[in-house]
This record gives sequence, C-alpha cells and structure tokens, in this order.
Amino acid sequence: MSTPIAKPQLRGLLTSQIKKNLASMLVISISAGLAYKIFVADKRKKRYAEFYKTYDAEKQLKIMNEAGLMQSYKPQKK
Repeated sequence: MSTPIAKPQLRGLLTSQIKKNLASMLVISISAGLAYKIFVADKRKKRYAEFYKTYDAEKQLKIMNEAGLMQSYKPQKK
C-alpha cells in the first residue's frame, strides 16, 4: 500500500514563487553589499588614510613645478 501523493499547488504558484525569490535575493544582495563594504571599501578607506598621513602637497607641487607640468608656474631664473 502506497501513501497518497500530495496535491500540487494549482493557484497562486507564480505569487508564491516570486515571494520566495524576492526574499532570497534580498538576503543575497544585503550580504553582498556588506561583504563589499568590509572587504573592499573599508580597506580602501584605510589605505587612503595611511597615504594622506605622510603626503606633503607642497613638496609634490614643487616637484611638478620643477618638472614643467604646471603651465601657470614661471620658473625662477638662476
């Protein structure tokens, strides 16, 4: 004697499938966003902070002026 087969869902199949897919995609997209923030954005932010701790803008400007990269800079004649 076999057990009776469960009846298939005939009404609202698309609606129930959309609800399941929407919930799973919401979880996946939130976790992907958090993973990006933790593994990419926070590391990038940390590297920028470390770079600008030792960055000297005046020194870099002087190097660019001496190399002739700035059109508005007139080199001093020696």
